[in-house]
Amino acid sequence: MSQASLSRVEERLREFVAAELLEEPFEGDDPLAAGAVDSLGVEQLVEYIFELWGVELDDEDVVYENFESIAALAALVEAKGPRAAGAEPVS
Repeated sequence: MSQASLSRVEERLREFVAAELLEEPFEGDDPLAAGAVDSLGVEQLVEYIFELWGVELDDEDVVYENFESIAALAALVEAKGPRAAGAEPVS
């Protein structure tokens, strides 16, 4: 896993969370770590990850440890799929 691709995955996840999942501007570093995303938002993140990188998250992947921060989620995306390794979207 390269630092550049991880940073790009994190960036894309952060952009999605800010644009699609937060009702108001977030003041802080990480909306996932702060608990600003609810369970419906987690479901939307799972779908976004699949649509963008073709990474399918299984039920056992959707646990607190993987969604405790954007960095943790980005690391999971990196680990789960070869398409995410280059951080390039499939669409």
